[in-house]
Amino acid sequence: MKFLNRLLFLFFLFSNQVIAQDKKALQFFEKGKKDFMERNYESAVNNFNKYFEKDSSLQEAHFRMGQIYESYKNQPKATFFYKNTIAKDTAKVNFVQAYTYLGSRALEKHEFEDAKKYLTVSLQNTNKNSIIYQQLLKQLKSVEFGLEAIAHPLNIKPEPLEPIINFKDKQYFPVLTADNQTIIFTARGNEEDENIYFSVKKNETWTAPKSIATEINTPFNEGTCSISADGKIMVFTSCEGREGFGSCDLFITKREGDQWSTPKNLGENVNSKFWDSQPSLSSDGSKLFFSSERPFGQGKKDIWMSQQDENGHWMKAINLGPGINTNLDEVSPFIHANGFSLFYSSNGKPGLGKFDIYLTTIKNLKSLESVNLGYPINTPDDELSLFITADGQSAYYSVDKDNSVNLFKFTIPVELSDKIDRTFYLKGYVLDQKTQKPLYSSIELVNTITGQKVSKFLSDPITGDYMVILPGDGEYVMYVETPNYFFKSVKFDFSRKTSSNQLDIHMQKIEKDAVEVLQNIFFDSGSSVLRKESDIELNKLKDILSKNQTLKVEISGHTDDVGNDAFNLDLSKKRANSVVDFLVNAGIGKERINAKEQAA
Repeated sequence: MKFLNRLLFLFFLFSNQVIAQDKKALQFFEKGKKDFMERNYESAVNNFNKYFEKDSSLQEAHFRMGQIYESYKNQPKATFFYKNTIAKDTAKVNFVQAYTYLGSRALEKHEFEDAKKYLTVSLQNTNKNSIIYQQLLKQLKSVEFGLEAIAHPLNIKPEPLEPIINFKDKQYFPVLTADNQTIIFTARGNEEDENIYFSVKKNETWTAPKSIATEINTPFNEGTCSISADGKIMVFTSCEGREGFGSCDLFITKREGDQWSTPKNLGENVNSKFWDSQPSLSSDGSKLFFSSERPFGQGKKDIWMSQQDENGHWMKAINLGPGINTNLDEVSPFIHANGFSLFYSSNGKPGLGKFDIYLTTIKNLKSLESVNLGYPINTPDDELSLFITADGQSAYYSVDKDNSVNLFKFTIPVELSDKIDRTFYLKGYVLDQKTQKPLYSSIELVNTITGQKVSKFLSDPITGDYMVILPGDGEYVMYVETPNYFFKSVKFDFSRKTSSNQLDIHMQKIEKDAVEVLQNIFFDSGSSVLRKESDIELNKLKDILSKNQTLKVEISGHTDDVGNDAFNLDLSKKRANSVVDFLVNAGIGKERINAKEQAA
């Protein structure tokens, strides 16, 4: 009996110790909670830690510590305490923020199964009318996309460009000419301002980058540039160092020979008093896509577009609408050389992380459905400044890692190349046929079926060199015009292209006894009736005769070798007369035109 009394007494003493310890722990908890509410986080952490030394059962203590470390951006500790929070959350969900945080961190790390588990709980316990609910829906869509993307990755192997290109702490926003022989990009050291650099290929190796020009780079920031396919027009961003409308404006410069012109502000139709940056020029330099923070868009930063009118003036920029832009940010647009494949980055659409890269098709200034480029092009990090070569074979972009930004390259996989219409380029020189002197000429690309102008370029006024982009299908005619010279036309069937990209154009000066062959006058076999696609070439001839009133011409018709000589001779005369009739009906005096038959 004495033994029993002693046992009970000891138990009683032990129970009192436990109760006393709990009370002390609760005091530290209440102090920590009070400090937290007063945002005295350092003291709160100290008191919560003292509480944990004595007790760890209270869910709220772990949750408050998670909140503190979340505010400190200490992800490991925030994750630790939030996981402790939900581990004790057995009856019902009391602290939804813990699930939301854990789900967001898991999504960032591509831990999609965990992200789905946490975010689903958050969604189920969040008001459907709240902004957070919509954000959770977006994140869960990203989770589902991520699970599918990871299961079916693209076959790409990004490789850094040579160290000679990645020569500073940061280099980004690469662009290349259509022949892939010149790369232009923005670069800076940690203590330097942004500047634009270029490198050219020699023997398949990039040369050491050089500053683009003293007319462009200043002691202030110049960067995020874009060039036309021929490398003769550049639009770039300049911040604070030049007179402009806002914090960053877009400027244009043109190259003649090796010299760039003094940059000009693109004006109030393009620039605003807000941030305007990250331009992308169409291959012929007639359309400009860029990102802007100006109001009256869809969200924060949106993609906008301006195009030139017939006189070369930039028209008022338009927002590309909700098909592309969201209530968050859309940046770094890139219009491919084909003229309608638009790539851009967004953090407002379902994706794999922060900024993902998307592809849409621009038709009649409206975009079709945007497609995420998938994994591993897109990752949990920011994917920006993608550039795809005109031939659709290679992609260049920048990778931000370990406090440095370097340029990378990868071969376009089949899954992506099927979505990008190929293009082809021609380059060469426009020269006087007799003297071989370089000529400053206008070059127009026309669709032979529709008669519509596809693009317009200029040869260099000093060197005469040109480069023109040909769309990846159909038949086209390239018209070259120089004052006081006969126009030259070159028909090009993309499906029958040769391996050669070089084509020099030799122009015939308008003078007595000069002979020029019209290449694109079409008749059906055995017929003298002009086909509709002949109108473009004949109108060019009419324009020359209208501008040179003293000029007289002799039209010789040709036929193939089908049929006998008498038939062909008669057919050639009829065809020549058909051309004469066209010109006369267009207002050219008949006395200035002579028709001559000539068989094949």
